[in-house]
Order: sequence, then structure tokens, then C-alpha cells
Amino acid sequence: MTGSNRGADPAGRDRTGLDHSGLELAGLGRGGRGTRGLGRVRVGRRAVLGSVAAGAVGMVTGCDGEPAPAGIASPPQTVAVTRGDLVDFTDVEGEFGFGEAVPLRYVRPAADGDAPADGAGGGGLGLVTWLAPVGSTVVRGRPLLRVDDQPVVLLYGALPAYRKLITGCRGGDVRQLEANLRALRMGDLTVDTAFTPATAAAVKRWQRSLGLADTGTVEPQRVVYAPGPVRIAAHALRVGDPADGEVLSHTGATRSVTLRLTEQRRQLAVPGTEVTVRLAAGAEVPGTVDRVGLPAESDGGEPAIEVYVLVADQSAVDGAAGRVTVRFTAQRRDGVLTVPVTALVALAEGGYGVQVAQGGTTRYVAVRTGLFAGGRVEVVAGELAEGVQIVVPR
Repeated sequence: MTGSNRGADPAGRDRTGLDHSGLELAGLGRGGRGTRGLGRVRVGRRAVLGSVAAGAVGMVTGCDGEPAPAGIASPPQTVAVTRGDLVDFTDVEGEFGFGEAVPLRYVRPAADGDAPADGAGGGGLGLVTWLAPVGSTVVRGRPLLRVDDQPVVLLYGALPAYRKLITGCRGGDVRQLEANLRALRMGDLTVDTAFTPATAAAVKRWQRSLGLADTGTVEPQRVVYAPGPVRIAAHALRVGDPADGEVLSHTGATRSVTLRLTEQRRQLAVPGTEVTVRLAAGAEVPGTVDRVGLPAESDGGEPAIEVYVLVADQSAVDGAAGRVTVRFTAQRRDGVLTVPVTALVALAEGGYGVQVAQGGTTRYVAVRTGLFAGGRVEVVAGELAEGVQIVVPR
């Protein structure tokens, strides 16, 4: 497989980055004869893209296989036309971390100031009495903080805790709670949308495991839902502060890469796209685009999109931090004929050709090019086959 990392072609230059303005091969000026497209062409002097093979090729009279004139110091250098995969890459710088920090807000109980009904030891002042340390990872069933020495527990789910759950309640938040209770082995629950006496019994077992009064009801202040384990990013309050509003912020617990793409490159980062992450030390690990944010103004003023890339093998990036490079596949062609870019000849009547070497003679063959990548170019049409020898500059 051949690949490259290219930016946009400059104006007025061909796909190889070389300026061929004013290039005209002898024998095909105005009024000269020759066929356009992929037919046989007649050329006088050979202009090689990337370098000029002065004296190495000499004069070739046409496509009819006539031998080159005498006086060539050495036979031309040739390579075979090959078939394989051609990949064009785009590299984007990113930052290793744990993703976007999400604030955790604590909503004080009802205005009467009473402690939640499942509290132990009566009412309190509603003060923060403990916070999970910054940098620590909190998993399902463990406390993120304590208010009046009562735990506020992490559970997994997408819905926030927005109401008190008691026997008789129905809804998606009930299903979410029951799924967590089952995962915590608090009973062989049927996970559904109904808060039944069996649900209340499981809640009581869970409350006793936390040192809470076993009321069988769940107050919204008692739990916080997140998609999975979280890592504590920062504290917004200190122990002793009133627990109200933002208390701390957290991220995911999985190391990931955050990068920014312009709108023009947005198509590169479709969720699920496989990428390669090159670490600062030079090692490369596979990654996958996890999600794509909304356009936002960047430092340069141009709207940019935040992209989050996950690395499945976390052991390979343990301790990794700082700037990294994410390689996206911009274009790919599988099983195509390719030749070196330097083998291309700019034809006077337009387009490109290659010089085929066979039986001690050479002739030009017009070709139509496709993808350029990694110093090679795809041949999409032309009288070429795998293994044919073509001339390249020395």
C-alpha cells in the first residue's frame, strides 16, 4: 500500500506540484499532428515531471517503436507498472486528554431545608463534607461527593435524576434505576418502566449498603447519572462550602484525542471512522472517531468542529499526554495500476503519457491519471498492464 500526506494543489500547477506552463514538445506545436485522448501520440523531446532526464533518454520519434537515435550513453532506467492500494492521508494535530469536562451541579433539596428523606441522622446545613480527589476515577455505585456526610452516588445512564422515585412511578428513569440496581447485584429485578414493591426492596438493600436509611424511595439529590466511569477534572467548591450549583467537573475515564477540523475537512471525521494516532514518542496506535461537536469559532475566527477520537488499547497510551498527530484517510484506491509520478510525461497536446521500454526500443503511451499519493499515481486508462517496464529518470 502506498500513501501520502498532501495539502491543496497550488494554483496554476499540476497535481504533482510542478509548473508546466509554456511546456511544448517538439513536433506538436501549432498545426502539429497528433491524437488527443488515449490514442497514439507523436512527441519529439521528453519532459519528465519532477526532474529532467537530460541525456538519459534522448530523442524518441513516436509510438511506432522506432529505436532512439545513436549516442545514448547508457540504457534508460526502468521500473515495472505495479498493481496495489493507493492511499492519500491527511494529518491533523490534536491533544491527548480525557475529553470534554462536564460540570456536576448539585440541586439543594426543597426550600424547607430538610435533608432528603433517605438521609441518616436528621437534617443538616447542606454543606460539602467530602469530594472525590481530582484525577481519581469513580465507577458505578461509588460516591462523587458527600453532603452533610451523606453520599451522592454515580450511576450509569443518559437521563438526569429529575424527580423522586417511589412505588407506583413509571417511566424511563425507573428503567434506568432498575438497570443499575441489577448491575450492582441488589436483586434479581425485572428491568422495566414500573417502580414496583420488588424495586423498593432492591432500593432498600442498596441504601443499607451505603449506610443510608432504608426508605425504599430515591431522592434526585442522591444520585448522578453519567454514560460510564468518570474522572474528576476539577473542584468548583471546597469542603465546608454550601452544596449548591456546580460542585465539580468530570470527564470520561478513557484517554482520548481532541482535535479541531475546519468545515472543509468535516467529511473526514464521520463517527466510526478508523484513524491512526501518532504519539509524541513516534509510536502509532489505532483509534476511532467517537463523536463530532457543533461548529464553533476558533482562535483564527474560522468556524471549527471539535472531534473526539478514542483509542481502544488504553495500555498503549498509558501516561500519554500533550500534542499528537491524527492521520485520516482522505482518499483510497484498492487494487489499481500505479506508476511513479516521475515517470509521467507532459504531452504537448495535453494530458500525460509514459515511456514504455520493450525489446530495446521505447515508445510513448498516453494515460489518464487518477489519485496521486506517496510519489505514485493511479493509471485509470491507457494501454498499460501490470509488469510492463516504463522509463524513469535516473
